[in-house]
Amino acid sequence: MIHALAHNQLFAIFNHAVRYYGLKSNPCARTTRMGAPKGGEMLFWTRKEYRRFADAVSGKPESHYAFELLYWCGLHLGKLLALTPEDFDFSHSELKVTKSYQRLHGRDVVTPPKTHKAVRTIVMPSSLPTSSSSEWTRFPSA
Repeated sequence: MIHALAHNQLFAIFNHAVRYYGLKSNPCARTTRMGAPKGGEMLFWTRKEYRRFADAVSGKPESHYAFELLYWCGLHLGKLLALTPEDFDFSHSELKVTKSYQRLHGRDVVTPPKTHKAVRTIVMPSSLPTSSSSEWTRFPSA
């Protein structure tokens, strides 16, 4: 991010020099932007592809329900790993996403999500277990 900011500032300075001080051309115009390029294409499973996968892990309840949350609620892995029982509101079928798990310098750290938009409340599909389901009692409390 800082590289892109530096590039933008240099680009503006050299544009100013081209316009007002007779610089022949902006040297930044011949370079590519610094920093990471934009992400590539994202590939998503179709419902049929996901069902085939879910059937393959159905014998492992903890894995199966974790993947159900990932797929049907659109969670990233770090958000899933940071969930606690308090994040689930089964009476309203809602899931509150307010934090993210990451590994920093060899330590497990739970932090706020990187962007404001990542903090959200998700309506859970009715196909996911409810608080009374025995599937949820298998998960350890945080």
